Amino acid sequence: MEPRLLQLTHPFEHGPDVRALQRELRAAGFDPGPDDGVFGPETQSAVEAFQEAAGIAVDGIVGSDTRAALAATPEPAPDPDPTDDSSSVGRRALNIAKRELGTHEDPPGTNRTPYGAWFGANGEPWCAIFVSWCFARAGHPIARGAHGPGVSAKGCAYVPTIAAWLKATGQWFDTGDAAPGDLAIYNWDGGEPDHIGIVESVNDSGSFTAIEGNTALGNDKNGGSVMRRERTLDDVEGFGRLTR
Repeated sequence: MEPRLLQLTHPFEHGPDVRALQRELRAAGFDPGPDDGVFGPETQSAVEAFQEAAGIAVDGIVGSDTRAALAATPEPAPDPDPTDDSSSVGRRALNIAKRELGTHEDPPGTNRTPYGAWFGANGEPWCAIFVSWCFARAGHPIARGAHGPGVSAKGCAYVPTIAAWLKATGQWFDTGDAAPGDLAIYNWDGGEPDHIGIVESVNDSGSFTAIEGNTALGNDKNGGSVMRRERTLDDVEGFGRLTR
């Protein structure tokens, strides 16, 4: 008998085959959430992230192609650099973000993007939605377990909520020691955080490069594009490193 297709349904699919899938995803470096044998939104996000990384159709459904790719995937090797403090999920999200460079709102000035359509908030400011999209595809939804404005099972659309969640979960640090894949939380006016990006590289001068959604050289936080931006620590309220 062919194994059943595993996918997000209502009610959720469950059973030992789902638990085995969750263990395979985790061994491959993609976090499916609790090892509970229930195919919920976190497991679907991990499947989509794995499919994206494996170069197969991203549909969140575990059929023959996804099973074969999982079976052929070795466990991740340990990081060869013991001084590298970056998180593995952050690096995966960063690699996904790089592939989106150059994406623009369509039509311009509308806040309408594929990321907003995915989140269910098309037409809304989307810097946090873009970051949530990247981390969900990396198998680790942002702000999971949090409560507050902008939170959904897919991530979070509101930067102040993300900042509060990072602080509450011990994943926040104020300045310095940023690494690729960290979240950069910006604050330009002294009020609530304004904007968010994913650190790509840290420069010897103390500045860093980030990949951000909804930005432009002439409009830092509502510019309409996915771009690579050079920032300084003066721009930053703090950083987040997802470890849980």
